[in-house]
Amino acid sequence: NTGHDNEYLQIYELFFRIGSLIYGGGVVVLPMLQNEVVPKGWITNDQFFQGLGLTQSLPGPLFNFASFIGATYKGFPGALVAYMGLFGPGFILIFALLPFWTHVRHYAWFKAVLKGLNAAAIGLIGSGCVFLYESAVTTAADAMVFVLGLGLASYYNVPAPVCI
Repeated sequence: NTGHDNEYLQIYELFFRIGSLIYGGGVVVLPMLQNEVVPKGWITNDQFFQGLGLTQSLPGPLFNFASFIGATYKGFPGALVAYMGLFGPGFILIFALLPFWTHVRHYAWFKAVLKGLNAAAIGLIGSGCVFLYESAVTTAADAMVFVLGLGLASYYNVPAPVCI
C-alpha cells in the first residue's frame, strides 16, 4: 500500500517506480510487476500471462503491457495512467541528461560504467526469464509449447508474433 486511497495515483506510483528500474528491457521488471499487481487483485495470474503473451507480439511490449494492466484494473483511464507512469522516468532522465551527454560520453570511466550496466542487465534478463518460466510453465503441455516456440524462433527464424 502506498499510503493513499486514490487508485489512479496508486497505478501511477507503481508504474513510475517500475519505469525507474527498467534497464535492459521489460523482462527485467516483470517479476517485480507480477508481485505487485497480482497480490493486490488488480489482475489474476492468468490474466498477467495472457496479457504478457498478447503484448509481446506488439511493438513496445512493456508499455502496452502497462496499459493492459491499467485497463484491466480501471478501464481506459487506468490504461492511460499506467502508460504515463511507466513513460515518466525515462522522459525525465532523457531531458535531465541530454545537456551533459555530449561531454560525458567521451570519458573512459563513463564508458566503463555503461559496459557494467549492460552486463548487469543481461544477468537480470536471464533471471527474469527463469522466474517467468517457473511461473508460467506448470504442465508438460506448457513445456512442450515452450520448446516448440523456442525451436521455431531460434532454429527456424520464425518471427516471434507467429510463435506466440
